[in-house]
Amino acid sequence: MGTADGNNSDSALNLVIDQSGPAPEDWDELLASDPCSDYFHTRHWLESAAKYHPDRQLFWLTARAEGRLAGGLACILRTKPVARWESSIEGTSGGPLLSADFNSAHRREVFNQLMEEYVTLRGRDLGTVCLSLNHAQQLQCSDWLVGTSIQWQYEETPAAVIPLEQGLDFVEMQLMKKNKRNERNRALRRNAHVKITNDPDLLSAYYPIYENASRVWGIEPSPLAFLQALLADPATDSHGNRRTFFTCVMVEDKVIGGHLNLHWQDRVIAWNGVTDPEYARTHFPATLAVWGDIEESCRRQARVLDLGGSGGVVSLQGFKKHFGAQGEMRGHYSHDSMGMKILRKGRNLLQGLRPGQNHDSAERWHDGSDSNNPNEKNKP
Repeated sequence: MGTADGNNSDSALNLVIDQSGPAPEDWDELLASDPCSDYFHTRHWLESAAKYHPDRQLFWLTARAEGRLAGGLACILRTKPVARWESSIEGTSGGPLLSADFNSAHRREVFNQLMEEYVTLRGRDLGTVCLSLNHAQQLQCSDWLVGTSIQWQYEETPAAVIPLEQGLDFVEMQLMKKNKRNERNRALRRNAHVKITNDPDLLSAYYPIYENASRVWGIEPSPLAFLQALLADPATDSHGNRRTFFTCVMVEDKVIGGHLNLHWQDRVIAWNGVTDPEYARTHFPATLAVWGDIEESCRRQARVLDLGGSGGVVSLQGFKKHFGAQGEMRGHYSHDSMGMKILRKGRNLLQGLRPGQNHDSAERWHDGSDSNNPNEKNKP
């Protein structure tokens, strides 16, 4: 291989697929090469996720052509209650990285072989493999997944993103609705303010709000040590900006909410965020948090602020639209072993026999107020 002409040939690649515990040394080069990559593909995210979630193990699948890294997939194993392989954690995007040094046909070949190897990790008993693709990967790879012998179960995961290309003034006056500008201004007049920071103590002060919200949502909160490890990411972009930052909303010295943001290339992801409902109608902390995200993202010259999914909560979708957020489709794919398929059918049957359950109802922590966490279920 080795030459551009060779990479553009129609001949099949002689790929070597390998699995390892530690990350391949040239992972960062692959990450930089693939235009579909995002922060959830970085070694810092993946290694921190495994380190601070003791019930998970991180593995790396690689595809090499004549020694060159043509593609790779980081996958995380959760063994309880049954084996579940995921391309990231908590529904965040993952999926194979594919080197731009190879033509489209060869990238598809690399993708298919990585997927075949990934599915074999599931085993024959009780197991599932999952693949969450961001928007760019979904556009590139969805047809490839349909065209294979693997029968993936597909679930659309819509998300909301705010375009920032035309600058802060345009977002504020043309995209952001007047009522949100008014909420921001009222909050600022009442001594609320936003601080962009990497201070772990402010993140610690925010964490109890997030824990309380997680109990209401019925989810396991991400460990504080994990969030602090992300905030401490030492890497910077070409302008010297840290790759992560915390948008902290405060009333005087009291933390009333915030967003942990992840910045990769031209996209900022407001990944973990919640605000105190006690202040929802008086200081509008969710509005301030999104405004703080917008300001800092524009300062960093990002083109997109990603507010993630809304978990099917209509009022949360509406909240994001008031900032000019547009829809963006991602994809979640899963493949069960035969034993897992049987187990799921049994669970679904039992759930259907239980009276008085409404699985379609979805509420925000702040339902009944005009302001809420804009990212309670982020699936980039």
